Amino acid sequence: MISGATGAMAVVMVSLVATHGVQYLFAAIMLAGLFQISAGIFKLGKFIRIVPHPVMIGFVNGLAIVIFLAQLGQFKAPDLSGALTWLPQDQMMLMLGLVALTMAIIHFLPKITTAVPLLLSRLSL
Repeated sequence: MISGATGAMAVVMVSLVATHGVQYLFAAIMLAGLFQISAGIFKLGKFIRIVPHPVMIGFVNGLAIVIFLAQLGQFKAPDLSGALTWLPQDQMMLMLGLVALTMAIIHFLPKITTAVPLLLSRLSL
């Protein structure tokens, strides 16, 4: 489940592993954890109030675009020559249908019931 700053970290970690391999991932995670612990000890979270709301919205929207563009590769598959091509129409429609169903659940389920946690309902697909 990606929420909060985890989305930004996921994008950074994917590119780190792609360029330097898994061996750098552990060191990067430990360093990020030290930064977070230090920020908590020194109570630096109060400074987030200084960042204007439009800046935060812009950051989250930019992150959404980066994640969206990274997911476009899921709609491609290698052909016999090894080149990536778009999925066949039947598979593409199935995948787009699952995307639409997931988005509908995210939007409409909270209006129907609160008995099922929203993040859990997304994982059920």
